[in-house]
This record gives sequence, structure tokens and C-alpha cells, in this order.
Amino acid sequence: MTVESGRLAPEEQRALVRATVYRILGTPVVAVLGLVNTAVVVRETGEAVYGLVSLVATVTLLFPFADLGIGAVVLSASARLSGPNRDPAAVDVIRRAYRVLFGVAAGLGAVACVVMAMDGWGALVGMTTGPDDRWAITAAAVLFALTIPAGLGLRILIGMDRNHWATLVMMSNAAFTLGVTLTLSVFGVHGIWYALAPLVGVLIGHVLGTTAALRLSGLGSSAFARVRGTHTRLLEGSLWLFLVGVGLPVGLQTGRILLSHLSTAEELSRYALVAQMYGACWAVLSTAGMAYWPVFVKRRGARQETTRMWWRVTALFAVAATVAAAGLTTLGPWTASILSGGRIVVTTGLALSFGILLLAQALHLPTSVLLTRPREARWQACCVAGMAAISLGVGAVLAGPWGAVGVVCAAALGVGAAQVVPDLMWVPVLVHRRPAGSEGDGSRVSG
Repeated sequence: MTVESGRLAPEEQRALVRATVYRILGTPVVAVLGLVNTAVVVRETGEAVYGLVSLVATVTLLFPFADLGIGAVVLSASARLSGPNRDPAAVDVIRRAYRVLFGVAAGLGAVACVVMAMDGWGALVGMTTGPDDRWAITAAAVLFALTIPAGLGLRILIGMDRNHWATLVMMSNAAFTLGVTLTLSVFGVHGIWYALAPLVGVLIGHVLGTTAALRLSGLGSSAFARVRGTHTRLLEGSLWLFLVGVGLPVGLQTGRILLSHLSTAEELSRYALVAQMYGACWAVLSTAGMAYWPVFVKRRGARQETTRMWWRVTALFAVAATVAAAGLTTLGPWTASILSGGRIVVTTGLALSFGILLLAQALHLPTSVLLTRPREARWQACCVAGMAAISLGVGAVLAGPWGAVGVVCAAALGVGAAQVVPDLMWVPVLVHRRPAGSEGDGSRVSG
């Protein structure tokens, strides 16, 4: 069976099933670890400070575009490291990606130090908790910078149909995070310093993922060697994927920023607490969705089969997200009360708004891993720009009077109007325009 077939090859089926099963079985464990971590942090910081701690700790969600879209290109390249569609340029794509992102990490670290020297973090995040902020937030920014090149290992694993390995690595982050949090608690650390725990956990997980990826791929230390090829467009398509990466956090994650500037610390804390529960649901869906990226890459020339597969996967994700949203709406307020010891009160309306956002994102997820060729990524970038404009604009209006519910509803409106509706109308048309029976991009690896 060739990869152009509309059916999954046995190894692809195993990769999809393993990753999803691992995530489903592991999610309760990860959720418990995360919830215990949250309970410890809330008790150590208090309701007001917890919102800022959560804001700093989730910096990876606010700036996923820091990899300039290169991570997505590496994922596509990794799908062509071996097999019938093997591309000789794939290794050079990975090498160049590492060299560029190490430079990005160094640049971000330098910028963080400049902001610290100017004592500018308070103005950027919208609130302060004391003199330790400048040191803790700078340390968090440096840790985040290091996760950027380290995160390429997970992209390589997913591209190689080793999504179950990537899933295990990502789930291990929760254990590392809790370990760091408990260590800080034992040593009597208080306040903003708890924001470092999730970033340390992510960095440890990424390093393990990179080690596994380079070993399984056979690249080893050669992944950090100089680029041998002379092709000047090895990272073609990364610009549009970078713009997608810029727009997504603007539309989906800046609710925290809007609340920190336009609402109260209590509303920010409510948002942060439910967002963690939402994140556990989204982790299962996104893991299954990312596993389809290499599947769609290998079938770029099979237009009809790809379209049928996209419709099936979209319907499947819609059903799964509806079930998850119902559970989040029903159990969210009760869970929040248990976790915070009654300190943070979450309404059913806030839980329901996150459930609606989950459904909207799940409907768009198959499209996001299907349309990855440069022209298609450009189309995605335009849709994401519209989503971000709606989410940010409406969220800024609603943050004051509606608080957390307002910014979440704004994000759901943006995803639905600017992504889901265009997906249903145009994805079959865009796939039909692909060259039939071939990759359509020559032998070059592209985004």
C-alpha cells in the first residue's frame, strides 16, 4: 500500500492508536499531577498572586511563534527522513532549523536581560507582586528561550510516526513540574518564583524528547552539524507558519493579558484555573490531531482520498469535543472549588464558555494539520489574522464588564467565524487545487 492511498498504512495506524491511547490513559495521571501542583501553588501564593504566577508560567502558550514557524517545517521534513517519499534535503532542513533557533534563543535571553535592567516587567505584564518579579520573570524568559530549540525533538518524533514517544515526553512534563514545585515548597519559597516550575518541567521534557528523537532517527549529533546542501529555500513556507504562530496566541491566549490590564486579579485567577482543566481536555485532542500531520503530508497528491479523510476526522473530533465540553461544564465549578479550597469561585457560565471554545478549536484542528504547503499556510495565516482581530477586539470590549467569561467567548467567536466557517467552505477547494499524483512541491521539503 502506498502512502498516496486514502487508507492508513499499518505503521500509521499503530502510531495514531498508540499516541491516542497513551494520552487517554495518561491524562488522568497528568491531570492529577497538574491539579496537585495547582493546589500547592494556590496555597503558597494566594488568589491574587496565583493569577500572575499562571500568566508567567504559561509564557510558552503566549509565544509559540518564537520558533518562527520552523518547528512546523521540521515536522514535515521529518516525515520524509525515510520511506518511499524520502527527501535528501530533510536532514539539512533539521540542521538549519537548529542553527536558526539556537540564535533565536540567544536573542530572546538578551532581550529579557535588557527588560530586567530597565525594570520593565511590571509594565509588560500589567501587575506586580514585589521586587522579586524582575528576577523571577527574567529567569522564566531565559528558560522559555531554551525550550525553543529543545522543542524540535518532539517535532521530529511526530514526523517519524513516533507520536507515542512524543506523547510520553509531553506527559512527563507534569511530573517534572510537580517535582520542582514541591522542592520550592520544601525550601520555603513563596510568591512569583513558583512560575519557574512549569518552565523547568517543560525544558527537562524537551531535552529528553530531543535525545530520543536524535537516537531513533539515527541523526545523533550530526543534527547540529553545518548544513551541507546549498539550497537557499530549505525552510520555505516557515514565514506563513510563523504568522500562523503569531496569530494563534494573540487570539487564544491574550485573554490573560486583557484580564490583567482591564479586569481584576480575581478574574485572572478564575480564568487561569479553568484554563488548566480546559488544557487537559485539549491535550488529548491535539495529540490525536498532530498525529495526522505526517499522514496528510504523505498524501499531498491524493486529493479525493485526502478530502474524504479530512471530513471523517473533522466529524470525529466534533463528537469527542462535545463530550469533553459537557464534562468540563458539569464538573468544572466543583473541581475548581476543591482545588482552591474554596478560595476561587468558578461559575458554570465560565466553564461553559471554555467548553464552547474547545469545540470550536477541535473543529478546526484537522484543517490546521492538513493545510501545511506554503500556499495553504498563507491561506491559514489570513484566517488566523481574522480570528485574532475578532478575539482581541471583542475581548477588549468584554473584559471589563464580563471578565473571564467575556474574553473566552470572544476567543470562541473568533475561532468559529474566522476559522471553522472558512474551513468548511474552502478546504475541499484548496485540496482539489493540489497537483494530483505527486507531492506538488518537487523534491524540496517545505512547510
